[in-house]
Amino acid sequence: MNKSLKLLFIAVMAMLLSNNVAIANATDDAKSFFESAETKFGKCDYYSAIADYTKAIELDPKSSEAYLNRGEAKSENGDKQGAILDFTKAIELDPNYADAYNNRGNAKSDLGDHQGAKADYTKAVEVNPIYVSAYINRAAVKLDTGDLHGAITDLLVSAKLGDLSAQKWLANNGISFL
Repeated sequence: MNKSLKLLFIAVMAMLLSNNVAIANATDDAKSFFESAETKFGKCDYYSAIADYTKAIELDPKSSEAYLNRGEAKSENGDKQGAILDFTKAIELDPNYADAYNNRGNAKSDLGDHQGAKADYTKAVEVNPIYVSAYINRAAVKLDTGDLHGAITDLLVSAKLGDLSAQKWLANNGISFL
């Protein structure tokens, strides 16, 4: 009996250890696919990048960064709706992911959803009050929808945060930002 318990203990420990190794390998594989996707994205091979990000997500479904980056690749590939779904999933996984709000705003803006885009840019700057790109993007939407005062307000914030394009636009339009 004592020998049976010992064998059972060894068998259980072996199973537990092999399970941890499998988890570690899955994480390592997810990182490998993620890195491969990054390389392909950098070469503008968005289709292959999407495939590798998808594999990384299958192995690590809680990776908000993989969802964000796959969304960027989908957006670059013209799949704005698919991009929005991925950015939304990244936000579900990390509600304070300012980049995901900003990028979802970009995709919505590209689809003509100015109110949705503005809401996402607003959330991005709430999460990260020094996120210049979100202020610039929100200013662009405000200009597109006729809200000149709101656009100038966002450009003033961007200029004060050091954005040269906002400073130049304001200066060219006779608006002091100092």
